[in-house]
Amino acid sequence: MNAVKKVLKPGGVFLFDVVDPDVELAENWAILETYLGTEVLLTPLKEWKGLIAQANGKLIKTAQGELFQLFKVQF
Repeated sequence: MNAVKKVLKPGGVFLFDVVDPDVELAENWAILETYLGTEVLLTPLKEWKGLIAQANGKLIKTAQGELFQLFKVQF
């Protein structure tokens, strides 16, 4: 969050997706990504919200998809 905050203009908005580890599909997605050589960390959504708050970001909007959760954050 701090790295993103450095490159945004004041009041800038950052949109990003994270995997929702609570959905059934998350474990299968993680296995596939690991098989393809990617390190997977299934971080709980509550932790992401904490990281946003620690960086003094304002969570403007969230949107739930089938596997991913969208976060819209303003710094």
